[in-house]
Amino acid sequence: MRRWFLIRRLYEPAFLGRLLLLLLLAIGGYYAAWSITQWLTLTPDSLRFDFVNYFGGAQAAAHGTDIYADFKRGWGSQAWVVAYIYPPFFAEILAPLTPLGLVTAARLWLLAVQGAFAASLLLILRLHPELGRHGRRLFLLAALGFMPVYLNLKFQQVATVWLLLLTAALWAAVRRHDGVSGLMLALATSLKVSPLFFLPLMARLGRWRVALIGCASLIGITVITVALAPGSFEFFTVVLPRIGLGTANWDNGSINGLVSRVVELSPSLFGGATATVAKGVIAGCATLLIGGTIWFSRGGPDHGWTLRLGMAALTTVLLICSSVTWQHHLVTLLLPLATAMAWVAARRPGARYAVLLVIAYAMCWTDRRVFPLPADLTVHSAAQAALMLAGTSVKLAGMVLLWALLLQMLRLERRRAAGLSLPARAGDRAASNAA
Repeated sequence: MRRWFLIRRLYEPAFLGRLLLLLLLAIGGYYAAWSITQWLTLTPDSLRFDFVNYFGGAQAAAHGTDIYADFKRGWGSQAWVVAYIYPPFFAEILAPLTPLGLVTAARLWLLAVQGAFAASLLLILRLHPELGRHGRRLFLLAALGFMPVYLNLKFQQVATVWLLLLTAALWAAVRRHDGVSGLMLALATSLKVSPLFFLPLMARLGRWRVALIGCASLIGITVITVALAPGSFEFFTVVLPRIGLGTANWDNGSINGLVSRVVELSPSLFGGATATVAKGVIAGCATLLIGGTIWFSRGGPDHGWTLRLGMAALTTVLLICSSVTWQHHLVTLLLPLATAMAWVAARRPGARYAVLLVIAYAMCWTDRRVFPLPADLTVHSAAQAALMLAGTSVKLAGMVLLWALLLQMLRLERRRAAGLSLPARAGDRAASNAA
């Protein structure tokens, strides 16, 4: 195949560079046109999914009322989709926008989301100089063509802000700016609780100053924000325990979603203990995968790679183990994807790593709607049940594949450490024999 004309041309650096640039200009133009159109055509109806909930929480914070009143009134199996469910910090950040009205506030927030996404891409590229010119163009092409990015913007979600904070924390940690790194992790945790696990990861990697500064900053931010919003401590006592139960919704791409769907299909699978067994499986998987990832992220000859790969693996596994992982949350996978691409470019471990990385990317891109699933979201036969479980687990399989690749890269870094020590010992023996 390498002798075919078009395939042969792809091995020519100049031709490949021009092709990637052309594709990047095309997808960049589409992204810009799509984004401008969305910004200009925002209406209250298009904001009904997520931002209206953010705005409601911000209004409550601005007026000193209960941020989680709507959540408590409407609690049910899907209550977290129609109420503010984030920590009080996010509501207080948005509170100054509430006098502008829903649509104007949404336009300003959308600019912030777009800015966070652009800043994240630039920082990711600076964090991974191993990518080179072709690698940078390929990553930008993958980022601007990633379906979760468009879903995140469509719903005015906060995932790009998390991506920016996590990337900034990693960038600062690599450059030994421990205070900045700890503060960024504290801010990320104040927006979404799961980044809390990056603090023990830093401790595991021997970055105790980052971990301690992050813990102190998080405590300070939490105390201040709870004090500014009366009753907001109920996020920890009421909201967090309830949303932690997850949902069987077909779009939930986490382990929690898969187990919940199995239980919904077979509520008597383990008799009266089915619900208890399901909770045990979910909790056990989360403990094993998150704890195992933190433990496994250790010791290579290049501490920069160990830090980058460890943080990338933990970012991925947190999405796998989250109570709810919608596809727009997968925007944060751009950091692990870039890290994996840079490692492949630097270490050149073989074509299979690049192939598996492409497959993982494609699976995370894929939406369940490409499968012939029932339009009424109701399973009517065993065949439909099997197809539903498979079709709704593609994103989960893609995340697991990416996570496994990152762990393998960490393992190879440790083997590299062992391999680097062997020549020196062999040399010592040779010098001793010569003497």
